[in-house]
Amino acid sequence: MSFCIERDYMSLPGKVIEVFQDSILVEVTPKPECNGCHACTGLLGGEKKSAPRKIKALKGEFSPEPGDEVILDINPGEGSIAAILVFGIPMFSFFAALLTAPQICSWLGWTQSDQNTFLIAFVGLFIGFVILAMISRTRRAEKLSLKVVEIVGKKKSPV
Repeated sequence: MSFCIERDYMSLPGKVIEVFQDSILVEVTPKPECNGCHACTGLLGGEKKSAPRKIKALKGEFSPEPGDEVILDINPGEGSIAAILVFGIPMFSFFAALLTAPQICSWLGWTQSDQNTFLIAFVGLFIGFVILAMISRTRRAEKLSLKVVEIVGKKKSPV
């Protein structure tokens, strides 16, 4: 891609590959600043940081077509909400289980030991991830994903 636009740090230029009803599939090449972030591609994106990636994004009020060059971004404030969901829910459930571990041990008839407290805390962490997975599949949480904020270049139609 030959264009460069100064935007927020999460902005990604990309090319539309496929269009769906409410979303699009965009091929992006992560910027050098994205090294180690994984925010848009997930942790399983591999080690090739500069390799093109395919990302699902919301169309918003735009009507991109395959071949269009677009800018993807998140709205201000949505990044904070997403971070609270992704990090806050599991950590809250971990510490809640950790602090209530002595009571849980007595309910289960277990001896209160470091191993049991550790086990209960990580069960709480797992429950937090399950809650997060359930929330992330809702329509409301989908609105926190990357979305088209600008169509930079329309695909040139053959004449």
